[in-house]
Amino acid sequence: MTEETVVRLADGCIDRVSSEGELKWPLRMELHHALEQVTGGGSWRSYLRLSASCAVKAWPVWQERFVEPLPFCGPTPGATPEQPQLGLVYNSVQLNRLATFLDNRMRTGPETFPAVAAGLACWATNRDVLWGGLVLPAGADEAEVDSEDWEPSYFASIALAGGAIWETPSNSALRRDFWLWYLRVAVPASYGA
Repeated sequence: MTEETVVRLADGCIDRVSSEGELKWPLRMELHHALEQVTGGGSWRSYLRLSASCAVKAWPVWQERFVEPLPFCGPTPGATPEQPQLGLVYNSVQLNRLATFLDNRMRTGPETFPAVAAGLACWATNRDVLWGGLVLPAGADEAEVDSEDWEPSYFASIALAGGAIWETPSNSALRRDFWLWYLRVAVPASYGA
């Protein structure tokens, strides 16, 4: 697949980012399926790289709120959205321990939710490595399903926007900036390589 094809497919979604700055789940899946068709089904590694890029991009939100790193799955030293590396775990026991760790941080108050969402972007990337991903039902969006099934990029958008689209506070302009970065930079870098 050529990088031009990836750019063309991603650019086709830019006008579909909503006025609230949201790139809905069905549109993201439409894009991923189109990319998968072009690659002949060989896009899973690209999807995981995209997920890791999103998690690393959101990571500063965690660092602004919490001193301690994640016990597992966090970005490795020197990781950038362009060169994303997470300290992944390869068993569900450790992944479940991370989920409990993040849940405990969330219980400290709503002001921690964006930072916890950054941690959940890392967790969800690792979840997808272990169990596969893209699990939301066809046609659904995140507001309609359990948050444990959300895509890593969605957690990253929450972290960077300060909340989900239905929460206050939440910054639509920052959410839009994230999804435009996702389409213009992260998708081409992940799928076009």
